Formats: sequence, structure tokens, C-alpha cells
Amino acid sequence: MAKVLYITYDGILEPLGQSQVLNYLEKLSKDHEITLMSFEKKQDTKNINYLNKTEYRCRKSGIIWVSLIYHKSLFGTFYDIIKGIYKGLILKIRNKIEIVHARSYLPALISLVLKKTLGSKFIFDMRGLWADEKADSGTWKREGTLYKITKRLETIFLREADKIVSLTEAAVQEIKTFPALDPNRLDFEVIRTCTNLSLFKPSIRLSNSEKKPSFTLGYVGSISLWYLFDEVLQFFKILQERVPNSVLHITNRNEHKEIRNFLENYSFPNESIILESVQHDKVAHSMSSMDAGIFFIQTFYSKIASSPTKLGEFLALGLPCVTNSGVGDMTSIIEEKKTGVILSNFSKDSLSKGVDNLLTLKEDDELSKRCIESSEKYFSLDNGAKQYNKIYSSF
Repeated sequence: MAKVLYITYDGILEPLGQSQVLNYLEKLSKDHEITLMSFEKKQDTKNINYLNKTEYRCRKSGIIWVSLIYHKSLFGTFYDIIKGIYKGLILKIRNKIEIVHARSYLPALISLVLKKTLGSKFIFDMRGLWADEKADSGTWKREGTLYKITKRLETIFLREADKIVSLTEAAVQEIKTFPALDPNRLDFEVIRTCTNLSLFKPSIRLSNSEKKPSFTLGYVGSISLWYLFDEVLQFFKILQERVPNSVLHITNRNEHKEIRNFLENYSFPNESIILESVQHDKVAHSMSSMDAGIFFIQTFYSKIASSPTKLGEFLALGLPCVTNSGVGDMTSIIEEKKTGVILSNFSKDSLSKGVDNLLTLKEDDELSKRCIESSEKYFSLDNGAKQYNKIYSSF
């Protein structure tokens, strides 16, 4: 049984922290002593009911949760790092920590200090190429100071880590080409963005007796930043030409105005668009009415390290996905078991062939089975926790 300090700059009071941190740690706490240090947004801590529920989940699993307040400004980030190092040193000594597990870059800086000062093992759980994400989004410039400093720190983290966790095999292969690193001295484990597959079971799919359109294409989540929503509508327009009474079912929480602005550029019949907002625990039921999922992502350099959660969720429900190449391992995962359609570009010809390929694929009686098998292989929360367990036990 290892004594682990898990550090995350994402608050566990946020949906991401609940699904991608706490869900894992609850499983890992059965075999290891877990201390969790998170940085919470002040407004999230004001939801007393949710705060109490999260504290109860931690206590029930024997997780020691240390909550610090997150500060947004550049100065605030430096303050958080100093506070994290100070608190981390105390926790390291008090709880006799053996392993420090850093979720992303700022926690990695704290963890590296703990390793160098008090000798703990250091797991660098990258979650992506952070500096390049900042540059690709336009937040930082690649010739800027913050980008250069972060890339330098990234090299140090990769060199000093006792274990490196990547979301994709594509990122591993890219990192091994970095000139400042010796690939033979890097110890990688690929653990994708897993999901609780028990929430996304084919058994919740609508029964055949229920009235539904002849084909429902599903879009779930945000339309902003990296996502190419207009291309989704172009795809659906061609689908409607092939299947006139098909429906685009959009599940999105906060961007309905922006979605309607996109839709104004098309003449879709009102009955062909379903736009709804559902709570997180109702998303799977909403998806159950869909026949296939679709999402397109901009292919920036940093996207080789991305592992979209929604791919695993669609596949877990037995639904094929339509998406594009150049993002993480999606192409290899989908092509392995023929569980969807991959577009290399968004020309009219490519979109048209994609629609035809999807309709042909849906005629395959074994498709749903293959989708479920793929989700269990690549996106199972249980399997992801087992991989982390193996890492912890190896030290």
C-alpha cells in the first residue's frame, strides 16, 4: 500500500474534477492511502450542499482532502504555487508521502520541488501539451516568455518524472522526438480520458416500440473553442438529403443562442432540430435516442495529445462516431474495429462520402457490439484505475 499525494489544479467541486479525479481516487483508495490537494474556485465552495456531499465522498473512501483556494491572475498563480509547495511539504512529512501524483503542469512544479527536497517519487500526469494548447488557442505566443518558460519546465518535468502518463500514444511518439530528451530514459504509460461506462449502458437505449425518427444524429457538449460546429451542420444537411426525416439532436448547456445563430444559416425544418439542456446525470439518457454521434475538432498541433471523453461515451452506448483525423488516437481507435467514420477534410465531397459511409456502417448488425468492446478496451474507468494502481504499486 503506497502513501500518495495527488495534486490537481482543477477543483474537484467542478464536473471535471468529479469525473476525472475523484472517480479514480475512490477506486485507488481501496489499495492505497490517498491525500488529495486541490485548488477550488471560491464560488464553488459556496455551494454548501455540494461541498458537504464531496467531503462525505472523500471521508467514505478514506481520502484526506486538503482544499486550497484557486486564484486566477498571474500573480495569483504564483501565490498558488508557493502555497501549494508549502502545504505539500507539510503533507509530505505529516502523512509520510511516498509518491506525488501531479495532474498537469502547475502541480508538476509543486511535485518536483517535493521530489528534490524530500525524495518522493514523481508521477507527471500530463493531460496534454499545455503550453502548446495556450499557443494554439491564441492565449500565448510561441515566441513569448510564458510559452518558452513553460516548454523549458515541460522538458524538466519529463526528464525528472519517475513515470509519465499521457492521454494518447500519438503524444508519446511526438515527445520521444524532442531533441532535449533521451527517449530511452522516459517511462510512459498511456491512460486515456476514461469514463464511468456503467452510466452509459446500451440497456438505456430507447426500445424499438417507441416512435423515433428514421435517423438521429447526436451532438453533445460545447460548440466553442476547438470545436467545428458549422462543419457538423454541413454534414447534417447532406444527411437530410439522403434521409429526409432525419434529426439532429443537440445536447448543450450554455450556448443555445450561439447554436441558433449557426442554424439561421441553414433552412432545416423545425422538427429536424432538437436543442436541449440537460443535467450531467441525464446526458446518457439523452444520448440514448441517438443513432450516431458526431463532433469535429480543429487539428492544431496540441490536439495530438487530446482524448475526447465523448468518443468513449458514444461507443459505450453502442453508437458509432463521425469525427476527423489529426486528434489524438481517435483515428486508430475507430479504424481498429470500424466503429465510426473518419474525415480527413471537410470538402463537400468528403462530407458526402462520410454520410454514405455512416449509413452503410449502420446496416452492420455487429456494429453496436464492436463499439461497446472498443469503449471497454480504451475508455473504461475501471481499467484506467487499474493502470494507475499498477503504477503506484511499482514503486
